[in-house]
Amino acid sequence: MRVVQLQEQLLGNKPLQQTECEAIIPYMDDGSEVVHRVKRGSEEELCLKLSRKADKIYPTCSYFVGVDWIKEGELAVQVSPKMNDGFEIDYVRMLNEALAEPDNMGHLTDLLTIRFDKPSICISQQQDLLSIFLITEYLNILQRIVRKGLKKSYYRVEENLNNKVKGHILVSRTIQRNLAKGRITDNVCRYQVYDIDSPENRILKKALAFCKKQLEVYKHALDIKALEKKVRYVLPYFERVGDEISVKAMKTFKGNPVFKEYFTAVEYAQLLLRRFSYDITLAGKKEIDTPPFWIDMSKLFELYVYGKLKKIFTGKREIQYHLTAHRQELDYLLKPTEWAEPYVIDAKYKPRYKEEEEGITMDDARQLSGYARLSKIYKELGLNEETALPIKCLVVYPDQEKEERFTFTRTEEPAFEKVSNYVRFYKLGIRLPVISV
Repeated sequence: MRVVQLQEQLLGNKPLQQTECEAIIPYMDDGSEVVHRVKRGSEEELCLKLSRKADKIYPTCSYFVGVDWIKEGELAVQVSPKMNDGFEIDYVRMLNEALAEPDNMGHLTDLLTIRFDKPSICISQQQDLLSIFLITEYLNILQRIVRKGLKKSYYRVEENLNNKVKGHILVSRTIQRNLAKGRITDNVCRYQVYDIDSPENRILKKALAFCKKQLEVYKHALDIKALEKKVRYVLPYFERVGDEISVKAMKTFKGNPVFKEYFTAVEYAQLLLRRFSYDITLAGKKEIDTPPFWIDMSKLFELYVYGKLKKIFTGKREIQYHLTAHRQELDYLLKPTEWAEPYVIDAKYKPRYKEEEEGITMDDARQLSGYARLSKIYKELGLNEETALPIKCLVVYPDQEKEERFTFTRTEEPAFEKVSNYVRFYKLGIRLPVISV
């Protein structure tokens, strides 16, 4: 089995290199396509399309990175998170910084799609984006949980007691383990305990052990100091939690959705455990079998930008994320308490906007203009639809010549770069963290 390596944001007007074309052509008929999509609500989004024309393969990559099959069992493709200039994005730091904002914990849906229904693909551990993403999300959720303290709950305990009875006596087991051996005063009892050593917390601890072992793999490829620090912070809280739990219990346990953070943590723990087939010896190996998966880098960029905006606009409801209006979702609505006017803001994971003479594409301009003309948005901002000026629109995009933070303040509105040909349209770049070579 072979894995063809591509990078994200490739356009279909240029063919792949000859070696890549030669690897793929035997598995595609002339004029055929291989298309990978993921579900987003009722719609589907393109992750990758490969088109064969004679002896050339033309790729169209969107803003997704991941691994999937071209021909199941024989040829796979991996799309890596690299920008147009060839450097590699430090997606782990992006995710860590994004999840430092508590509100983002509720917006992780659709960031990651895992295809457990397809056969696994063997890749190098250094290329294993899926594990490091799951570990990063899991450790951030777990850190928030332990700060509040592990949840106590009722669970059953089975114990062989000497000279006493507690709960229900298990007659057959008492006969087998005690009476048959002459221990007539001992009883095997089953009773309930209210404490932290519950099956739920044992699952969380088991997944934490997988995280700790797997992080060793990434030491020389990624900056994982922040993740290792989270592991050291979380571990002591599980000292009174047992290690023993069956694979069946790990697979079938259902969390309580009333406790949202715990419910999410258990879901991620089960994903991690399933990802390693519930076998900790698989963590830390040089090569690993991974289910096909896709990570939405544009969604990650949204979360990253939201975290940066929240650091500046700290007032209540100053900055709102994914506000729904007329069956549409804005990225952000900014209603600053100190600035003169509000903004409708959109995050576009398009580094080419740095070079675009016209500023932004027509489709993006139409989308953002449409958001800024919704009646609900005017009502939310307390504006009169008939007399107010058009709401200002701001596009945030990656620009590696900028800083990794917004340099403006909450108290003074800056002069954003104006987008030509559009009224009250602006754009703003922000640098993304990159992996040092």
